[in-house]
Amino acid sequence: MTIENDGLQLPEVGIWAKEKYDLVQTYCTLFTGSMKPPKWQSLVYIDLFAGAGYAKIKETSEIVTTSALRAIDIPHRFDKYIFCDINDQNSSALQKRVAQHYPEVDSHFICCDSNNAVPDILNKLPAHSKDFKVLTFCFVDPFKLDNLAFSTIEQLSKRFMDFLVLVPTDMDANRNVTPYMAQTNNTVERFIGKPDWRDRWALAGNKQFGLFILEEFSAHMQELDYKPQQPGETVLVRNYQKNAPLYRLAFYSRHDLGKKFWKETKKQNDPQISFLD
Repeated sequence: MTIENDGLQLPEVGIWAKEKYDLVQTYCTLFTGSMKPPKWQSLVYIDLFAGAGYAKIKETSEIVTTSALRAIDIPHRFDKYIFCDINDQNSSALQKRVAQHYPEVDSHFICCDSNNAVPDILNKLPAHSKDFKVLTFCFVDPFKLDNLAFSTIEQLSKRFMDFLVLVPTDMDANRNVTPYMAQTNNTVERFIGKPDWRDRWALAGNKQFGLFILEEFSAHMQELDYKPQQPGETVLVRNYQKNAPLYRLAFYSRHDLGKKFWKETKKQNDPQISFLD
């Protein structure tokens, strides 16, 4: 489908972003299609770095819909959508696009740093009870490690919530080992939620720094009772034009069914997606 420029905010993204948006849409389709009542009375979608809803592919100038609108454009929609973005132009554009294309959707927009938005997000979630069960899927799409604090995930995880997290293993972590190792730098500690990570990194041998960050993040998620996430279960997204790895999409659920949906999501998407063995 060709999307015309509507004159609103239009961030540029790399062509590889389409892969990420496809994965989000496929997972949302499986999630809402299987978790309908009577299993759950309310399904909620949260996008912590929601963007503007449209983006322009730098390499081709093609305009595409991004994760926020992809999560709406599915056969069985979520009952509620919560979109957060720190950029007021992005947030305003997304709100206008949702209102234009999906006016009937129960949508909420929060314009601030997503790490400061947790109280507002939790207030907008329906109250969970024995007779009214609420399940949430949260997409977390930071551009770099410094954009996300693990405490944000930890607070949200107190609800029944699955997460798909972009871990910027290569486009950030592997490129910035030296500054992140500095004792005065708390970027990694903030992202993985562990102050003693340098001790374990010193024993990591020849492991890539980005992979170490992923494993530390996943280990902390496991402490929150999420199912173990092995590196091979993540999706490695590449800049195929330069044959350069960029980031990994890691899925976290407390239930085997969630992991089953993620496995099926990967299977349904581009078979050329690379996985770490």
